[in-house]
Amino acid sequence: MKPAIRGAFFLATLAWAHAALAASPATLSADIPAQSLESALQAFSQLTHVDVTWPVGIDAAHRRSPGAHAGTAPQEALGELLRDSGLTFEFISERVVTIRAPMPEPGANCLSCAPPQALPEIPIQGRRWEEQLTRQPVNVRSLDPQTLQDSGIKGLADVGALIPGVDFGFFSSVGSGVYTDIIIRGVTDRHGSTTGLFFDDIPLPAARSNTFGRALTPYFDLAGIEILSGAQGPLLGADTQGGAVRFVTRQPDLKNYNGFAHAEWAATARGEPSYEAGAALGGPLIEDQLGFRLSAWYRSDGGYVSLVNPFECSASGPCTILNDNANTLTSESFRAALTWQVSDITITPALDYTSSRSGDSPAFYTYLSNPGAGQLYNGSLIPQPFNDSFWLGSLKVTDALPWAELESVTAYYHRKGDLTVDDTESVKWGPPGIGWGNPLGPAFPASYSDLVTTYTQLRQDMFSQELRLVSASRKDALTWNAGLSYVNTHDTEAYRVVADFIPNLNSPLDFPASTTTVPQRLAAYGQVARSFGRYTVRAALRIEHDWYESDTPTTTGVPALYLPQLAFHGAASATLAIPALSLFYQPASDSLYYLSASKGFSPAGVDAALPTCFQIAQPYPTDTLWSYELGAKFGLTEERPYLHLTLFSSHWDNGPDILRNCLVTHIPGGAVSRGLELKSGSHFGNLRAALEVTYIDAYYTDTQTAGNGKVYVNSGDALGTPPLVASPWNVLATLEQRFPLRGQLEARIRAEDAFHSHNDGPFYTANPGASFYGSYAPGLTGDPATNLLNLRATLDLTHAGLAAHAQRLDIALFMNNVFDAQPTLLKRNKGVDVSTLYYATTFRPRTVGLTGTWEF
Repeated sequence: MKPAIRGAFFLATLAWAHAALAASPATLSADIPAQSLESALQAFSQLTHVDVTWPVGIDAAHRRSPGAHAGTAPQEALGELLRDSGLTFEFISERVVTIRAPMPEPGANCLSCAPPQALPEIPIQGRRWEEQLTRQPVNVRSLDPQTLQDSGIKGLADVGALIPGVDFGFFSSVGSGVYTDIIIRGVTDRHGSTTGLFFDDIPLPAARSNTFGRALTPYFDLAGIEILSGAQGPLLGADTQGGAVRFVTRQPDLKNYNGFAHAEWAATARGEPSYEAGAALGGPLIEDQLGFRLSAWYRSDGGYVSLVNPFECSASGPCTILNDNANTLTSESFRAALTWQVSDITITPALDYTSSRSGDSPAFYTYLSNPGAGQLYNGSLIPQPFNDSFWLGSLKVTDALPWAELESVTAYYHRKGDLTVDDTESVKWGPPGIGWGNPLGPAFPASYSDLVTTYTQLRQDMFSQELRLVSASRKDALTWNAGLSYVNTHDTEAYRVVADFIPNLNSPLDFPASTTTVPQRLAAYGQVARSFGRYTVRAALRIEHDWYESDTPTTTGVPALYLPQLAFHGAASATLAIPALSLFYQPASDSLYYLSASKGFSPAGVDAALPTCFQIAQPYPTDTLWSYELGAKFGLTEERPYLHLTLFSSHWDNGPDILRNCLVTHIPGGAVSRGLELKSGSHFGNLRAALEVTYIDAYYTDTQTAGNGKVYVNSGDALGTPPLVASPWNVLATLEQRFPLRGQLEARIRAEDAFHSHNDGPFYTANPGASFYGSYAPGLTGDPATNLLNLRATLDLTHAGLAAHAQRLDIALFMNNVFDAQPTLLKRNKGVDVSTLYYATTFRPRTVGLTGTWEF
């Protein structure tokens, strides 16, 4: 069956299945037995599909609920669940209800009252212990499952395209675009990764100073994605100077069966169709004792960049296409998890598998292409496929002690990445100024016989162990948590460069190099928060010892021009103290002011030997960063009018020496990133409007000179190497209109518009002495201003009949990149700075699709 027919058939099957269900009143279809209030509200939400939130000061896990009877309406059921609790509830909309604590009596001395909570309300899916341990709620952007679905977010690239202050890009000059970089608040140009990635509580290791691989985690069957802005070093550890992104999975349920099936089919202008299908199911095997969760997912993103013969292109006509729309990307994931409850001990083993396969690069050659006319041509001499996969096994054990909760998380991670790159486009292979003899320039090949191929392999193995102890109640004026963490990673990055003939050698080339680095981290951390009436003080400290060893074996048999020996052995260690301090003031239940300072760090490490750059392995030092924030929040939930404003400033020093390879340049000296984040929104009946604005000004603070006295960076130059520089202004505007229809039927129309402004420098690449080679090519600039508009219309039908669970079907028609914008993005060259053979990428062309999700 063809992919398009499979997708349409799957959607039709979902629609038929739902049509077979007879409509019935939205009442509880099953009893909710007496249990903890947290579990009772969770059961209520599963039976009615009404989202329930409550202030985190309400300790719902330790409150008892008498339960509710089947056949009662949602309002009556909530009244039964909250009986004798002193709590009230309010329906914010038809699908959202919030639980409220009683207000103090008029005239009460508020210094003796229970202090207002400095944390926003959280959805029932939030896990209390993790919330307290990892969140700094003043700077967390949480994307719940509904938002992920409505925004069409499929992974990190979509997060970077939509969320202001988050930049996600890849090195368009390298193969399939697998050398990717994710940056928060403009914190970049460091020797290590500046944004941490976490799968639940497990850190995913970066390769070198970036994220190697375009699809690091699946988006499917997630409880949400959290973006934490600002340095997170004290609690989340290394490589979180700019922030962190956390993928939170759905956990097994011990009381109720639930699951969903999802399918999508989409057509891309001038490209191949895309489609996906997935399903998840979970529930009790033994009620209240043993539960499971299974999910499986497959997606194919159709290509839109064609591989062409670069020697058969002309200005008067199109190129000869060898492989039309070659950059198809397929992804798949599988997850299995069990939860076993033994008295107060919870044991959750889980196994996750994720893979991505790219047929060819999504980058196009600018001199062959015309994006405005829809001509995106890749002139590489060979296809450049990439295969990436990882297995992640974990064991989480939690013991609810009377005075605290003890948690252990053990994980093993194995990753395998294989990449083929056309490395012909380097001016180093031929005589200076001549190269391959092509009149277009020394980097341009003259025939297919000039081909230089690099085969790259990445292998990663990581073992991590974390122990946490968290205070039992957040109602108390004093709360705390503490933990121990150990991470051992084994990284091998191997290259082999092969060519039939190299002009500079007058001979073939077979040049291998492999670098293995083993970093280890051992840390103890703690955090304590103390409330004084309306004030709360929070302090955290991490003590971490980091060490590594790195080896590159001797390489022989290559002429001296190409470094016959890349042998390297290095080791380093350091002990760091990483603090944080925050002050909160909450004059009312819906407002909050805060001031914070926190430190982030990146441990010392090694950039692997790159034979294409003729470069031995390069060690880099430990980096640290201080992040400062001043902010105010009016309206602590997004269900009422709200306005959140944060001013931030991050300061760091990149050390005394310039470090560079053919991918990145690390400029020494001081740097700063300053700016603001503003979020606002409101409901106007059934219309919801939201606006997010981020401004970032990231620049070097020191003037740096080379040994000959030439200036290669001036104070005030924009941070980064174009086009990998921060966009100053980022704006996301969202409008969503709800249309209640008959019964449980509802229609929604949603529009999201993301704007990123142009960074006009000045850049250090404009300085005559900035390059080791004397100058930079004039085409290295920041990305142009971009605007991306997405539209989505959803039909939402909830059916509370049959069996014990509500059932819900969402059918949505969407259009992404409505105006078919095709800006030239990430334009850069390869090899050395004077090369004028440019690569670039662009947005996926206008895409129209249909998606269906059936929850049961």
